[in-house]
Amino acid sequence: MKKLIILILCMLVAAISAAYAQKPSKKERRLEQAAEVQKMIEAQDYKFVAQRAMPMSGRSISLTPDFNLRVSSDTISAYLPYFGRTYVAPINPSDGGITFESTDFNYRIEPAKKGGWTAFITINDVKHRTEATLHITTSGSTILSVNDNTRQSISFGGYIEKRKRMQTIL
Repeated sequence: MKKLIILILCMLVAAISAAYAQKPSKKERRLEQAAEVQKMIEAQDYKFVAQRAMPMSGRSISLTPDFNLRVSSDTISAYLPYFGRTYVAPINPSDGGITFESTDFNYRIEPAKKGGWTAFITINDVKHRTEATLHITTSGSTILSVNDNTRQSISFGGYIEKRKRMQTIL
């Protein structure tokens, strides 16, 4: 009976040590995550999901996950709310947010000083020239700043994730 208990304990210790040996360390997981984020940014294939809006005046506003900025190599589209002062009133009251789809844009990335990246996007084919700057950490956390000469700047906090592609059903 004693031999059986010792044998079971030895097998249990061996199984636990094998499980820990196969599990990657936190540092390895962070490096893998940073490489995945860098790959998405360089390929221009990601979606920024806004979790909160931070207007120039007022406090931070929590958002639903419906608000986003989609970046691909040929199109950038935005569906974001706007809170702040506008200098030109929109003709259509439903044009109050930051919504556009652009195929004429400039996209440039630079490494950030403390790790991560900064992506600069200039939208050329919308009514008012719009500039977006994404400050992206190695974990994917992101601050998006949107500048438009017809309204106050606004920032959004959130994260980036891999863009989901629509699949056609035949």
